[in-house]
Amino acid sequence: MDGYDTTFTAPLMSNLAISRSYRRKGLAESLVKATELIAQKEWGYDDVYLYVEKRNAPAVKLYKKLGYRTLWEDDSATTLLPMKDGKVANGKTTIVCMKKRLGGGLFGSLFG
Repeated sequence: MDGYDTTFTAPLMSNLAISRSYRRKGLAESLVKATELIAQKEWGYDDVYLYVEKRNAPAVKLYKKLGYRTLWEDDSATTLLPMKDGKVANGKTTIVCMKKRLGGGLFGSLFG
């Protein structure tokens, strides 16, 4: 990933998954907020990062609503895709790296 800074000085969230039957119930938002609280209150971090696949539009929308801002995108990434026969195959995807400044109020979200 030439040109992208992948060195983080704060926690990185990745692979948050909610079963289809439990989506749209606020669980993902609750998990993200709980993670942010632990990162800030227990671990002492002011920032958190996350990776999300760009094609996961509902997740990207949620993260933006929660104050995350896009840092970079990697359109050369790969992911595992489930196949009908139960196997998995590699597929292309775009990974979005997002960042949120914790506890900064309105200005922390705007400038973090």
